[in-house]
Amino acid sequence: MPLPVTRFGIITSGVFLLPWLALLILGGYWLWQHDWLYKGMAILSANFALTYCLFRWRRHTNKPVFVDTFTIEPNPNWPDNAQSIWLELETLAERWQKDANLLTDMSKVLQLTNEVMTMVAKHFHADSKRPVLEFPLPYLLKLIMLVCDDIQHEVLDKIPGSHAVRVGDFLRAKQALHSINNLKSIFSVGHWLFNWPGAAMTHARGLLFSKGMNTVTTEVSSRLIDAYIKKLGYYAIELYSGQLTLDDIVATERLSSASKKDIFESLTQDKSIEPLRFLVLGQVSSGKSSLINALFGDIKCASGILPTTTGITPYILERDGLQQAIILDSAGYGGVLQDKKHVALKGEWKNIDVIIVVCNATEAARKMDVQQLQAVRHYFQRECPNQTLPVIIAVATHIDRLRPVREWNPPYQILQPDNAKARNIREACLAISHELNLSPGSIVPVCLAPEKMVYNIEEGLLPLIHEHLNAAQRVRYLRCLREQQAESYWRHWRKQAAKAGQILLDKV
Repeated sequence: MPLPVTRFGIITSGVFLLPWLALLILGGYWLWQHDWLYKGMAILSANFALTYCLFRWRRHTNKPVFVDTFTIEPNPNWPDNAQSIWLELETLAERWQKDANLLTDMSKVLQLTNEVMTMVAKHFHADSKRPVLEFPLPYLLKLIMLVCDDIQHEVLDKIPGSHAVRVGDFLRAKQALHSINNLKSIFSVGHWLFNWPGAAMTHARGLLFSKGMNTVTTEVSSRLIDAYIKKLGYYAIELYSGQLTLDDIVATERLSSASKKDIFESLTQDKSIEPLRFLVLGQVSSGKSSLINALFGDIKCASGILPTTTGITPYILERDGLQQAIILDSAGYGGVLQDKKHVALKGEWKNIDVIIVVCNATEAARKMDVQQLQAVRHYFQRECPNQTLPVIIAVATHIDRLRPVREWNPPYQILQPDNAKARNIREACLAISHELNLSPGSIVPVCLAPEKMVYNIEEGLLPLIHEHLNAAQRVRYLRCLREQQAESYWRHWRKQAAKAGQILLDKV
């Protein structure tokens, strides 16, 4: 609250400032006697004009950064439907950053918190009448704890002196400046009359100081608001998308139940990490077995030693760049047993990180391939919305049989074909891309004929798999997280049931 202006305050201020006014008058008189008055006024005027121009120039340039930017990025392991809501949160942060009084108005803070939570909740629970309430209570408490803890560390690391300066200090400093400005206004008229260059310099200096203080406080406020919205939105996405866990889970540092069935029991099993899981699909005689042998080389078949799903043969391999991996070779689909094979494959979809579809480039009938991929996409969209669709790569085999049939002289320039064979290979890849609804970059033509040298495995297919490793690891993370969350869910039920039973026994 500004100090009231009283008669006693005016008289006291006048007594205090009288000697300084006398010095200004005597100084001006001395300059006039020595013919320096006009020169001095010209120098002060030039200095004032220069300062004013510099100030105007600075106002039109970028603001100086007094506080380091709070870098908050989305989690790369989020499912696809979480990435779009993050962009909406960034737009919301830009709008709220303009409210400089937000941090001192609790009603606005609550309004902002509600807007962030509602926006995220509606995105993931659009069918609910009250989407904000779609969470268990312990998860909300953990969300609050995580947001507060993260912002505390951000503020301590990025804002100098934040651990010592209180929020009330900023308000008191602002009030003191307001009071001083009211007091100064009483003497501004006399100051301009007796020493206008000095008054102009004082005014410019005060203007620069006040603008600087406003810039600092505005920037600090803007950074804090941005950090609060993004941190709250980050954990709200984790909460409503099912990413937030009560236990500290590192998803891929434990083997999933599906992988335990496919890995040999050994003393080093506890030190293993969850391998990437590949599923190889294809019609009968498409070349799946030949592809597995050419792609992965020396592999160990786990069937006969480990329990397997009907129609699925697991292989265990280790290859440079892939660490440990499990390859699931499915029986070729098509024929009278197609329905049973489809059920067996469907049981594996949620446990897969990469799907390799093997297509015969010389066969135009790819209806079964299209149906398989449509079923996979539909399954993840409807039954696993908080997981991510596995990486899908298509391999075009038997390209050596494309016209001209007798010609085979690799390598071929597929992207810029320079002969008939290369053009036909490219057309076959584009046809597969169109029918399977995949990008052309996800189609790799190969030759696996035993009488010819294997072509485009090391040069084309392996680099493409390595290119998609980050996406495959994201699928693996979400897959493992879901399983460990389910284990944690039932573990908490067992603990609570045991404790409730113990309480009942004690009461009896």
